[in-house]
Amino acid sequence: MTSRNESGLGADERIWEEVHERLMGHPDLDTPEVEIHVEEGEVTLAGRVDSREAKWLAEEVARTVPGVQDVHNRLKVARW
Repeated sequence: MTSRNESGLGADERIWEEVHERLMGHPDLDTPEVEIHVEEGEVTLAGRVDSREAKWLAEEVARTVPGVQDVHNRLKVARW
């Protein structure tokens, strides 16, 4: 998992850290190719996941983080 908003610390940085921890620690998600960007409480998820279920689960996990105003899910399902 890579990328984060480096433009400032504070609420967005805390949101990034929490989303990252929850995605990495979720037993039903394999997210090494997921990028997280946070700006003004809006989370954007990008990259690849292995299924549609993982795509929607990642979005739901991000939505549960305190301070998240919206989630933009730009994840793509990998075609192996």
